[in-house]
Amino acid sequence: MRAGFNGLLLAGILVSLVLLSNPGYAEPAPSKITTSIYVYNIRSFDVTTGQYDIDFYLHFSWNPNEVPTNTSDQVASFDLMNGRIDSQKTITNDPGNIWLQVSGTFNKRVDLKDYPVDTQTMTIEIENSNLNNSNLVYVADTNESSLDKDVQVLGWVIKGWQIYTTDHYYPTFDETYTRIVYKMTISRYISILFKTVLPAMILFVIGLFAYLIPTGDLFERLGLLIAVVLGSFQHHLAVSGTIPPAPYLTLIDAIMVTNYITQGFIIAISIYLFRQEEERGIRLNKRMPFVTVALALIIFFLLWEFL
Repeated sequence: MRAGFNGLLLAGILVSLVLLSNPGYAEPAPSKITTSIYVYNIRSFDVTTGQYDIDFYLHFSWNPNEVPTNTSDQVASFDLMNGRIDSQKTITNDPGNIWLQVSGTFNKRVDLKDYPVDTQTMTIEIENSNLNNSNLVYVADTNESSLDKDVQVLGWVIKGWQIYTTDHYYPTFDETYTRIVYKMTISRYISILFKTVLPAMILFVIGLFAYLIPTGDLFERLGLLIAVVLGSFQHHLAVSGTIPPAPYLTLIDAIMVTNYITQGFIIAISIYLFRQEEERGIRLNKRMPFVTVALALIIFFLLWEFL
């Protein structure tokens, strides 16, 4: 009796193992949707708001025999996670093949720490509206995706682009969605340095010219230095007006603040040298340009590293 029971128990275990090992009883794998993005127009990029407008083609492709109907019916249902859809037109809607023409407005947080030599990114981030990554995953098509050669961003140089997938977890719903990301990297034209950094450097050098004026001619020195300080303020305001206010010092801010402190140092040292004996004043004055340049470099380094 016991032997028969043990035999039934062993048979039951073997049957359970066979059923569990059968793929038909395993949890179904998520449907893979190959996705490509072709950007053919960038209408604008506003660095003051972080807003940009992009027109692109979106292509979803899959094997109809491997994707359930309830999943394939929702492939074209998607959201722009970092923007909104302005318009959408279906070009092709065949089983396993959907082409869409999409226009969207996007937003990003602009990092201006390195202004005026900053690099920015523009992204298109897409998620399915209803299906999480247990039902649908995107596969980035790097061969079909591209950026049209005629696309331009006014005032910027397009350095490159890439497309990839990532997972985004929503703790409120305890769900993870796959996200397709198309990212473009842009940088400013080098010519902007001639409008921002070069004038600041010229003002700094003009301030150093004060050491060429005899130490006894204090008022001539002060006149030159005050003109340099006022010019620096005016240039700083003009440059700062082209970007939004930031809670940190940008590169051009660090340069201009260094300029202010340096010119203040030259004014203070000029008054000090004026009060010294002529021979001593002349001797110290010869060293001051080197001291001033070293001081400027130290101040700039401290501002840039810690502020």
